[in-house]
Amino acid sequence: MRKNILLLVSIFVFSCNLAKAQNMQVVKFHELTNDLTANLQGTSKTDDNGEVAALIKIVTPETGFNFDGGSLGIVAVEQKAGEIWLYVPARAQRLTISHAAFGVLRNYTYEVPIESARTYEMLLDIGTGCYANITATVAKSEVYIDNEYVGIAPIYNKYLNYGKHTIQGVNGKFEGTMELYATSDRKSLNIDIEMADMSSLYGDLRVIVDNNADIYFGGKKVASGLWDTQMKAGNYVLETKKADHEDAKTSFTVVAQEKNQITAIAPSPYTGYLRIYTRPLSVSIIDTKGRYIDLSEQTPLLVGSHQFQFRRKGYIAQTREYTIARNQVQNDTIELQRITYFKKLAFYAGAALNAQSLVGLTGIVGATIWNNDLQFSYTLGLSQSKAINIYDTGWNYIGAQSYRMSTMAVKYGYQINVTRRIALTPQVGFSFSTLSSKLVDGSQKFADGATCKFVPVGVKLLWVPVKHLYLFAAPEYGIAISKDESFKQIASETSITAGGFSALIGFMAYF
Repeated sequence: MRKNILLLVSIFVFSCNLAKAQNMQVVKFHELTNDLTANLQGTSKTDDNGEVAALIKIVTPETGFNFDGGSLGIVAVEQKAGEIWLYVPARAQRLTISHAAFGVLRNYTYEVPIESARTYEMLLDIGTGCYANITATVAKSEVYIDNEYVGIAPIYNKYLNYGKHTIQGVNGKFEGTMELYATSDRKSLNIDIEMADMSSLYGDLRVIVDNNADIYFGGKKVASGLWDTQMKAGNYVLETKKADHEDAKTSFTVVAQEKNQITAIAPSPYTGYLRIYTRPLSVSIIDTKGRYIDLSEQTPLLVGSHQFQFRRKGYIAQTREYTIARNQVQNDTIELQRITYFKKLAFYAGAALNAQSLVGLTGIVGATIWNNDLQFSYTLGLSQSKAINIYDTGWNYIGAQSYRMSTMAVKYGYQINVTRRIALTPQVGFSFSTLSSKLVDGSQKFADGATCKFVPVGVKLLWVPVKHLYLFAAPEYGIAISKDESFKQIASETSITAGGFSALIGFMAYF
């Protein structure tokens, strides 16, 4: 019983293969007299005898064939798009073609002699359809078979499976459509698509999209920002795209012989998130356009680079740049540093009014190094003392004259920062004062160049209204340590004092 079943199965398989073999056949075989592929460098091949082989271009919708050239053999087989290149020796006469699904075509005899370096074409029918040549009454029309684009007319040797097919030609506003049946009683078909002017079915179309986004229709980019075209009446869908944006689709309707305008949905930008923690808490955050932004919460931002400045009065501003990634959350902490008005290392220069027995104008230069303050000054006397009469040793009248006093001083102090803007600097130093006389009457000067040396002790009070500027007042008391006789005599008769109380009031720029 088991042997009988196996016999029946074998008979069935053999019958199927026999049927397939009977269906597979060569529809057409001829030489391509203008095709030099077989004899061109790069596409030609030679057989075992060194002779240039012939090339048979086998047109078939399938792959997976095996070929047997008998005693002369096969030189080479190459699979190409839509066809097989079979190289055979010159004078070949027969060919056996086999396929796992379509069976065997045995001992096919070539219909024309096979010559060296010649190119031939074979249309191989696998038994499921027929070959068609397709043309259109309007040249270079696009051809669609069952809504699938197959090329530009004319199209030769297109294999159509048995059954109903819709053939369509399109060239601008010219269109043509036809239906046909491919049947087994026809080995080949010649199809000519009748084209007609469809202008009356078209309408003008203008598509506008914001942000100069790219407009895609039918899977192809057609414009950016604005698209003007004409389109057949009907319902359609287009896409808008932009880098770092989510694609958007827009459905629209075209009405024939009307101006149709639509505003397409713009792509939505990709966003990420940024959250900033600040110390101190109340900080102004400003973007590059000068807008104040609250980043204390998780804030959505466009994907890409963003720059922000963080400010607060009395603190040093900071600028940070962030790269925002799609759907990613970025956190950061910004700690602002207080503005330091008193620098650890500073050089300064300024001027002050010296209020003492005689008023003078003082120029000051100095430096502060880690709170140690070293200062040099020169006071130019501005006011004159009262005129006094001068007598010689015999009390004979010589003349009358007044005096001005100029002072050079060097002082050391230690700066104590009371607040961020106020500091006190106790000072001690050495001063050297010189008198200059002015004749009021007579011709002989007395005590011109008289000197006095003293030690000033005081305090310098600094206030910083803005960075790099000191306003200061410096009261002090001068203790005289030496003065010449002329200075003593002039001091006894005028308001000039050797030391005593004085005060500087002025400003200094520091760096």
